[in-house]
Amino acid sequence: MSEFDPNRIEVLSASEAVRRRPGMYMDPELPGLASVLAMQSLCHAVDEAMDGRCTSIRMQVDGERVSVHYDCGMPLHVDHEYPGRTVAETFLRILGACSSRKKHIEIGSQFCQIGLGVLNPMCAEMEVEIVDEGHWTRLRFERGVQQWPCVVQPADRPDGTWMEFSLDTSVIADPVLREETLRAAFADLQLHLPQLALSLEFNGLTP
Repeated sequence: MSEFDPNRIEVLSASEAVRRRPGMYMDPELPGLASVLAMQSLCHAVDEAMDGRCTSIRMQVDGERVSVHYDCGMPLHVDHEYPGRTVAETFLRILGACSSRKKHIEIGSQFCQIGLGVLNPMCAEMEVEIVDEGHWTRLRFERGVQQWPCVVQPADRPDGTWMEFSLDTSVIADPVLREETLRAAFADLQLHLPQLALSLEFNGLTP
């Protein structure tokens, strides 16, 4: 038995832990995994839709790039559990945060199996623009790592969240976004929330 060497212990960030061992957070063999991951970008929107705060969701797929817009903002007030960070940053950086903080627990169990905190590290890049209750910010992540501090500024614009991301082909064996999987997921979401206006534009290549 080799001697224990404490100098070999490596402390990983949450994003690096997901990227090195994705099988701990999702099933790598899951059919249409890329499409399942893309749906995780909507978990906050769906939670807010349960209260009528979010009334429309639009997703556009162009090859391996996904654009999402919905008409409510991720919270930009300070997260008291993580001082110095907004709640939106917590959703995007902490594993399980967007699921555990849902106002409606059924959203966490049914529509947020993986969550934003796992989706983000699985992306080569992600950009998020948020307007919430008179405040605005823009965030950029590369492989789950935030590229600049969150600066919240005043804004005179309607609330909304805009998100663009592309999955990282170095950690996802099959990055193809499948139209049939996404349309089935949207149909299921529409069944649960018939009042929600949903739009899916698919410009990718269906395999």
